[in-house]
Amino acid sequence: MCSAPWLGVFFVGEQGYILVFWVCYPGVALGQFFNELKRRNVFRVAVAYLVSGWLVLQIVDVVIGNIGAPRWVFSVFLLTGVVLFVPVLVFSWAYELTPEGLKRESEVDRSHSITSQTGRKLNLVTIGMLVAVVGFVILERVMFPVATDVPAVAEVDDTEFTVTTVEDKSIAVLAFDDLSPGGDQAFFAEGLSEEILNVLAQVPGLKVAGRTSSFAFRGKDTDLREIGEILNVAHVLEGSVRKAGDRIRVTAQLIQASDGFHLFSKTYDRDLTDVFSVQDEVAALIGEALKAELQGADALPVVAETDVEAYDLYLLARQRIHSRNPVLMEEAIGMLDAALAIDADYGPALAQRGLVTHLMSDAIGAYGDIPEAIADAQGLAFVDRALELDPGLAEAHAVRGLLVTVQGSADNSEAIASLERALELNPNMDEGKTWLANAVYDRDIAISLYEDVVARDPMFGPAFNNLIQEYIGRGRFDDSEALIRRVMRITGPDDNIRQALGTVGVMRGDLSAAYENFDYSYEANPNSSIVQLWFGTTLYWLGDFERALTVALAEGVLRLHAARGDFEAADRLLAETDFATGSRRRLIRDAANYLAAHGRSDEIIDIINRAYGDLPTLLQELPVEESYGTIYLGPLAYAYLQAGRVDEYKRLLAAMNAALDAQRSSGIDNQLHWWSQAQYAVLTGDLENGALYLERAFDGGATRVAGFEALWDLAADDARFEAIFAKIIARGNAERAELGWEPFQPRLEL
Repeated sequence: MCSAPWLGVFFVGEQGYILVFWVCYPGVALGQFFNELKRRNVFRVAVAYLVSGWLVLQIVDVVIGNIGAPRWVFSVFLLTGVVLFVPVLVFSWAYELTPEGLKRESEVDRSHSITSQTGRKLNLVTIGMLVAVVGFVILERVMFPVATDVPAVAEVDDTEFTVTTVEDKSIAVLAFDDLSPGGDQAFFAEGLSEEILNVLAQVPGLKVAGRTSSFAFRGKDTDLREIGEILNVAHVLEGSVRKAGDRIRVTAQLIQASDGFHLFSKTYDRDLTDVFSVQDEVAALIGEALKAELQGADALPVVAETDVEAYDLYLLARQRIHSRNPVLMEEAIGMLDAALAIDADYGPALAQRGLVTHLMSDAIGAYGDIPEAIADAQGLAFVDRALELDPGLAEAHAVRGLLVTVQGSADNSEAIASLERALELNPNMDEGKTWLANAVYDRDIAISLYEDVVARDPMFGPAFNNLIQEYIGRGRFDDSEALIRRVMRITGPDDNIRQALGTVGVMRGDLSAAYENFDYSYEANPNSSIVQLWFGTTLYWLGDFERALTVALAEGVLRLHAARGDFEAADRLLAETDFATGSRRRLIRDAANYLAAHGRSDEIIDIINRAYGDLPTLLQELPVEESYGTIYLGPLAYAYLQAGRVDEYKRLLAAMNAALDAQRSSGIDNQLHWWSQAQYAVLTGDLENGALYLERAFDGGATRVAGFEALWDLAADDARFEAIFAKIIARGNAERAELGWEPFQPRLEL
């Protein structure tokens, strides 16, 4: 028996379980208490409150999603609804609705009570809200199906980038949260996460999502099921690090992505000097939980140990190297030097020192101004020392492969051997696979390697960008846009996405879209040599030579001086240029074109002989790239023809024909390939096929108002060529009009 009962609610545990209880006093039977709850409509009020609360939360969720409000706004509504639930029930118990208004229940004569009428009205209200709930669900499914938002930076095809089905033995390691008192150990938490990821990546039979994509969810309130879907993994590891003095607490939770089920949660309280053993223990626990085929106690690699201060510096440096930001990479060099001053034999720091030295060179795809030959020699010294200390250090083998790769060479056996060894040691190394794809001559193999990397780490920039380039080279624009769409689900239209969209735009002939995307990407990352190359080309083809001079790589300046008619500046640049170093293919192309256009072909021949000794040496040292035509061969062949050097002219034509045949056999199909094919036909006197190939270049996207080589003089009297060039220029001026620019009348010889 109890009297004066009242309800209470407690929230229990991290999962927010609700414990409902009542307190009562002797005097009233439990059955009478429940009857009284029904009479006072407490149950009906509870149901109506829950239904109306759910409906309100759905509306709030839709509104928040459309106005871009932060997710905590929804949490405030949810928490408010939960907190008010108990007061509403207490209110419905203590008060009653009467014809005269609300009164305390104790003041109402039960013979005049209208609780039964109020109950029927509550039933009708609840039914009405349930109908509204059903209607809302149907409307949401029909009118607003789940879809990926694509920003209006490009029209992206609906084709989805194909990934394999989710493997059960697969995992993404998210960046651990920093719970340190000062909140200043994010780099340490991230570094610890990456070390665990690297250890797991070397476990046979375990697929590990890449670092870049996994860490992209840091600070975001993304549902784990969505993370699993985007990264194509079955499990997610998340955790936190709390560092205070010489002690560290690491918490790790392994979660099943499909349903959020926690497979395990483990906390480690250790001295900071034991951080390396924590990494190993977490990795071993995951391997056991996933029942990976570890093949004995030696299956997990041992984390290289060093002084804790050196390790801190190494983590900070590696974080900066990952950014590919030149300023941050300069800082990384100082940090690695400091780490090596503490522990000169710390292999991972030596390997990263070799990598960052190369990245700060002036090579295409790099970010600095150290001469490539000097940077790579210094980098090799660091890497070889790392391998001397630890022959099993995968990252050192990979960096060595990068440093000895000769772009476009048919024989990169030394580089390939180093990179294949790195991948034997760590099959999931994204950088190693990407660099191997750069080194192999067979582009089908390269595409397969890039696709493998992108499947596990879609946000890994080098593989993403290189795969886009390979797709574009083959005219696979739909595949390019599907890949862009997948990555944009994670990043939105950031500068990397804009760069990819810009490249697609250039090769499709949509120069106005390319301009807008590269303009954004250049402002975000003005030191990227890839952006400088493509943005400079876009501006050149659009006829904006002044802006191009501020953007383009040094190798692209000569043609800009010539296009502006500043021949004095062009001649001065020719005299100052070293044609034996740097990115030489485009330099030689533009020099040959400029000098031939002005009847000075003997000068380019002298330049070649001084830099290389003879033409065969040039052709051996500078093989033609694999995807975008023959670059310098056409203009140089025309210069030798103009100079009466017939034997060298024929040798260049043979090299040109071989390169074009190789490109076609590997599936190359883009405007620059057909542009070069038309050049070859014109140089051999086959104007009929030359016009057909030039038309194919136009159909493939050739759009420009500048960049017409001097060799087209060989077809100057052919009306077919004149008509095609007129179409190319008209489309170029249409792109200028899209940008609000005046038409441009080019000089075809430049």
